[in-house]
Amino acid sequence: MDFNPDILARFKKTGDIKPAADAAKLPGKIVHKDGAKLLVSTDSSPLSLSLPSVSEFASGYESCLELIYGVREKKTQKFAECGIKNLHDARKHEDYGKEAGRILDALDKGFDSVRTVLYDRFSSSHRMFFMLLSYFKKEDLLFVDIETRSLNVETSIITIGAGYFEDGSFRVDQFTALNEAGEYEALQEFKKLLSGKKAFVTFNGRAFDIPYIDNRLAYYGDASVCLADDFHNFDLLHFSRCAFKGMYESYRLKEIEAHILKKFRKDDIDGSEVDFYYTRYLETHNANFINPIIFHNNIDIVSLAELTAKLTQVWR
Repeated sequence: MDFNPDILARFKKTGDIKPAADAAKLPGKIVHKDGAKLLVSTDSSPLSLSLPSVSEFASGYESCLELIYGVREKKTQKFAECGIKNLHDARKHEDYGKEAGRILDALDKGFDSVRTVLYDRFSSSHRMFFMLLSYFKKEDLLFVDIETRSLNVETSIITIGAGYFEDGSFRVDQFTALNEAGEYEALQEFKKLLSGKKAFVTFNGRAFDIPYIDNRLAYYGDASVCLADDFHNFDLLHFSRCAFKGMYESYRLKEIEAHILKKFRKDDIDGSEVDFYYTRYLETHNANFINPIIFHNNIDIVSLAELTAKLTQVWR
């Protein structure tokens, strides 16, 4: 693609991440290990997040008659006319009582059983899947976003960013490969953040970010973890499409930020420009080419937390 020099001239970032003229002003600590060169950046902000409560989820679950096989909206309306308003009422029904009982029993068994019931009946973008957040504390969640050289998993990850709540603030840790060998170290540093975490929050992460990380770990022969299997993934792209269905032409994160969060990016690069900037950094070692990538990734991660809070307000 053609390079627009005005992009760098406009680039600004508040806080720790600022444009720099040389590598000495990179936003973070440079780590050298076995030929690898890795940049570790840390940022924090006073974000808050109130997740759905267990009682909110249980109430929605118990009143969702569509969890019963063969019951959809019209049947639910007919049930209501007969005085059947929830699964407890349906448990007394001659035809549906056994199924309603099985579904209620799953609620007592916990997260895995409830999730299985939901998968049997709904698409993963359904509101009830979002409400599964009630099984987690905000400290259990890891908000993940990556920047890559292309969409092809055969190419490397440039930056892995992860956000999490700690000590009353939202912290973002970013690991950026400053040379080709740095990717492996970025992956290993990211893995250290997995301890104590139980679920991911991503934006199109079920299809892209998490499988991409798994594939890059496999490339290095690292079979110690399979992120797609070991962690539940709350993918906000699909929830946004469901919650705001038909309202917008595009559901890219930038558009969702503008429409839903009323947040407008300034002096940010487009995701399609990431590889161009990274290639220029490898050629010049000028921080003006790597800082925009880190800035872009940081915004994405903070927006994941803000969008989670917004969807909670809409759907709780």
